[in-house]
Amino acid sequence: MSLRLLMMGVMLLGISLSIGISSWLSTHDSHQQIEELFDAQMLQSAKMLEMFYGAQPEEHRQALVTHPLLLAITPANVETFDEDASAKNLAYEQKLAFQIWQPDGHLLVRSTNSAAIPMANFNEGYHRNQFQGSLWHIYCYYSVRDDIWIMAGQRDDVRQELVQQIVGNSLIAPAIVFPLVALLMLFLSYWLLEPLQTLADKLKRRHPDDLTPLQLQLPSELMTVRDAINAYIARVTAAITRERQFSGDVAHELKTPLAVIKLHHQGLQQATEPGEILLHHQALDKGIEQIAHTVEQMLLLSRIESLEQLQVTSVDLGELVQQVLNDMLPLIADYQWQLELPPHLQVCADAFYLKLVLKNIIENACKYSGDAGPIRIHAWQAQHNGDVMLQVVDSGPGLDEAHCQQLTERFFRVEKEKVPGSGLGLSICAQIINLHKGQLSIKPGTPCGLAVQIRLPPAC
Repeated sequence: MSLRLLMMGVMLLGISLSIGISSWLSTHDSHQQIEELFDAQMLQSAKMLEMFYGAQPEEHRQALVTHPLLLAITPANVETFDEDASAKNLAYEQKLAFQIWQPDGHLLVRSTNSAAIPMANFNEGYHRNQFQGSLWHIYCYYSVRDDIWIMAGQRDDVRQELVQQIVGNSLIAPAIVFPLVALLMLFLSYWLLEPLQTLADKLKRRHPDDLTPLQLQLPSELMTVRDAINAYIARVTAAITRERQFSGDVAHELKTPLAVIKLHHQGLQQATEPGEILLHHQALDKGIEQIAHTVEQMLLLSRIESLEQLQVTSVDLGELVQQVLNDMLPLIADYQWQLELPPHLQVCADAFYLKLVLKNIIENACKYSGDAGPIRIHAWQAQHNGDVMLQVVDSGPGLDEAHCQQLTERFFRVEKEKVPGSGLGLSICAQIINLHKGQLSIKPGTPCGLAVQIRLPPAC
């Protein structure tokens, strides 16, 4: 759908409705005013005829009974207001008529353009009658003083012509202005929407690799569109940068174990001693295990990044921690555990993904705590906002504050770290907690180790 055509259509429709409504109101009001004006004119004419008749001597009035007075109306050569007429030859005159009658039906006075029959019944007031083939407006007036009926008439087309002329004149200006306004609107629509077309052309000609922000000068109404496009470009650039970094990190992480596997595979082909063969087999198993773990973590990270919404419910955090510990029992049985888990502590979470987080954090705590080191798991509910806090503190060597801030970055590993891993676990945990609208933070433990803290919303 064209916005330009829609805008023009709506505006022209509005103008048309305005003209139509104003013309209808003008016609209605003009017709009403003209009716009242001419009705008053007929009433005034009837009273003037009464005054004229009353001023006549008695003998003249008696003579009118046998010889009615005729007022000559000169036939006009014009019929409508559109034609020219002189003061002595008006179109109006032949469309006006009057009669004076006695109550017994004797005609006293009439205009020559009316027949010698009453134009209306002898009933005082206004009438609309068909008379001499035309519709007439007639006012019947009874003079009590002179005992006569006076009838003043006017043809209906007089009023209609006047109304039509008024309406026609009121429509001439809109008929001239409307096409001009339409052309002006067409020009303005192209002129005002030209920046939008410029923006579209700029985007069409833009190279796919060009991710620089748009620098067009646009009207204020389009600045928000430009800013939104620039924000989108920034997000795309950040996503591409992350993907490139991710691909580079993956290639780097897989290159080392693959090189080790290749080296030991070659060594295995040349080895002859049983001890040497066993050494190469163990190294191959370790390299394959590391690659499998890295690929598994990358697949999990990819699945989490594609998630848009979690299936959250109210979950008992203490029970969930116990389930994770029970599932990991063969691996954690030798460690000293200090559990401080209040009963019935509910959180709003997806149980499946929260168990992945807890399993990863507890597994890391076991890796870095040494042989049978104590590990403390503590949960509580914050007083100021009601959020639920869970903290896992290991007894390992720990890290400084700067390194703690980098632990959630992908593939980050501390130099000379001997514990195997891919550097993806805590990054995955942080993304899962963010999807829960929570927060994962890491800081040095007291007096040693690392303290991994999770903040989660309370029960749903």
